[in-house]
Amino acid sequence: MMKTLLSAMVLAALPLTAAPDKAPRELEGGWVYEWGDEFNGNKLNTKKWAYELGVVRNPGASQAYTKKSVAVKNGKLIITSRAQETPNCNYREGSDRWFEKIKTQPFASGSVTTRNVKHFEAPGRLEFRARIPRGKGVWPAIWTMHVNNYGWPANGEIDILEHISQEPETCYCIFRWGRNGGNQEQKVIRTRRFQDYSKKFHTYVLEWDDKIMRILIDDEEVGRVNIADANYPNGDNPLRTPCYIIINTAIGGHGTWPEMANPKDYPVRFEIDYVRYYTKKK
Repeated sequence: MMKTLLSAMVLAALPLTAAPDKAPRELEGGWVYEWGDEFNGNKLNTKKWAYELGVVRNPGASQAYTKKSVAVKNGKLIITSRAQETPNCNYREGSDRWFEKIKTQPFASGSVTTRNVKHFEAPGRLEFRARIPRGKGVWPAIWTMHVNNYGWPANGEIDILEHISQEPETCYCIFRWGRNGGNQEQKVIRTRRFQDYSKKFHTYVLEWDDKIMRILIDDEEVGRVNIADANYPNGDNPLRTPCYIIINTAIGGHGTWPEMANPKDYPVRFEIDYVRYYTKKK
């Protein structure tokens, strides 16, 4: 009775968006649905997501991101990576910036983000159900970047799912920020192993409040950090600022992280069943 009453009080206090049929409105622990996407339409909802296009990061990687590589079908977001020569829409002749010097890439892939569309704050719970692709050189990821005045890595990055093809049994979960607020990366790496992540869907969760941030896979905690560990000497803490989501498949790059792609393994598909964000009364 008391639990029911408390849940009702939380619901009454929050300006809620109605949860879709598939998504629970409340979760154990006081989490209440606020935002999400079940991907039930036939195209990407650009009121919730933005496309990333061309070459945007990962020096040495082999993909250019395109809209055609992103689809919504049968209740899923599908990012398809193909071995095909693809123009870089960010190419600028004579530019000194590395990502504008590249005219074409040997692979096409997809990336979507909530940057400048929807940002997320503590207390928060981001939940994803996804199946990763399998192929030499695939580098799928679900991750967040924090919104503040710092450049990477001091702005803060959380890799909820990061996978490299030469380790099909491993998911990397990585908490990142800048050592003392500088450009030297401070990171905490945790992993969880299954026989092959590409064989079925798994559920990935990032939960955080003002003290702890943790990642779970299939309801099992993989790793956590004390948010105070990211305190900077000037009093800032990037993990206490809002964040946005990026979902993408990169191809090859960074030497052996991941391995060089084999065009014969493509096309491959990264499938995301849903994205859900829950919060609590502050």
